[in-house]
Amino acid sequence: MKDPKPGIWDTDMKLESRLLQRLHALWREKCRGQLLPARADFDPLEMRDCLGSVFLVEALPDDDDFRYTLVGSDITRAVRRDSTGKLIGEVFGAAGLALYRKVRDECRPIRVHGPVDWLGRDYIAYETVVLPLADDGKQVNRFIGGMVFRMAGG
Repeated sequence: MKDPKPGIWDTDMKLESRLLQRLHALWREKCRGQLLPARADFDPLEMRDCLGSVFLVEALPDDDDFRYTLVGSDITRAVRRDSTGKLIGEVFGAAGLALYRKVRDECRPIRVHGPVDWLGRDYIAYETVVLPLADDGKQVNRFIGGMVFRMAGG
């Protein structure tokens, strides 16, 4: 399998997927003024329609890496692997680390999109949103995100 290309980063959050728009809106609702939401603020029951497309990631400050703690079934089916428990650096290399470090350091979400070229299936496109979480409202220690797929060019 080829290393994934970094995709296109969009900090303007011009999300196309309704599911990702909903997840982003839910995240914004959970923000407390200037404070970020915590993982505990998200109830799986209120987002059950999104769960197959959701992933959770924890920050590992000692390694300056990040670990998937949950990857939804729709994602694992589409990419033909379950990355739960794996490091971002292991799955996405330097580009993935740079992305999560940017979200962590800037405390703001990002949208990434492009072809699923790393699986040799560039006829499929993906859209992802990575949303920062902080137990104390300030220091990012987790992320919630979503990933959806569609035919490229469609």
